[in-house]
Amino acid sequence: MNKAFTIGAAIMMSLSLAACGSNSTSKKSSTSESTSSVKPSDKASNRTWTYKNNVFDAGVETYKFTKSEVRNSAESGKKVLVLYCDVTNNSKKEQDPSNAYMVIHAYQKTNTSDVKLDPGAGVERNENGDDPLQQLEDNLNNKLLPGKTVHAVMMFTLKNSNPVKVTFENANFDTIGSKTYKIKKFNSQSQTSDSNSQQQFSQSQQQNNTQGQQPSNSQSQTAQSQAGSSSNGDVNIAGHSFHHEDFYGTDILVGNNGEGEAGEWAANDPSVQGNPDVKAQLNSAYDNN
Repeated sequence: MNKAFTIGAAIMMSLSLAACGSNSTSKKSSTSESTSSVKPSDKASNRTWTYKNNVFDAGVETYKFTKSEVRNSAESGKKVLVLYCDVTNNSKKEQDPSNAYMVIHAYQKTNTSDVKLDPGAGVERNENGDDPLQQLEDNLNNKLLPGKTVHAVMMFTLKNSNPVKVTFENANFDTIGSKTYKIKKFNSQSQTSDSNSQQQFSQSQQQNNTQGQQPSNSQSQTAQSQAGSSSNGDVNIAGHSFHHEDFYGTDILVGNNGEGEAGEWAANDPSVQGNPDVKAQLNSAYDNN
């Protein structure tokens, strides 16, 4: 009787340990892999975009932000704000989670301006020379299968230790929500660099003023001569090249050299701000006359 009880207890303990080991392995592997799945819908693109309680619902994709931290950047002397998130593909088509950078922006105040932060270039390598967040970065850039969820990160390169305001936009690029992240103070070399850049820009502007400014009609003619479609389907606007890209079911123009979405570029780039021919070219490209 005692012998049978002992054997039974041993078997139960063995099964319990095996289950614990299995759960541990499963938990470890889920760190960067799919955490769950949803039933994909072909009507996901019709959903209203919202931002509430750290969840950004962009119709075909949902971003649930779980935590944030500041880490050393892969760029020497810089810091990045890292936003951890779970990304879910609600649609029946593969989606690109990195499209979020077109509608999620971060802003930070310097001594003179409220600056739009650039996406981060990765974090500092560990002692083995590896990027500790590489898998999470890959998850943001890889195509996400229908109904699947992955852990990912978004990053923004900081200018200083001031709070960062992150904004969320809908498909029309209207802000629908925001969140402010407090940043722990650190010594910033980039703030000095920002001041130097402002000084260099001011000096360059003074030199241009001494040489005289082209009349506005001449500037318009230049924009017109530079605007048009190239043979490979790209659209050239004022010397900048843009390509067509599917953005959550909407055709938009995205710069080939880091300009971002064409409309935002035209609204914020001092070299083309207010240029009527650039505006006309964009209206034509977007069929928004």
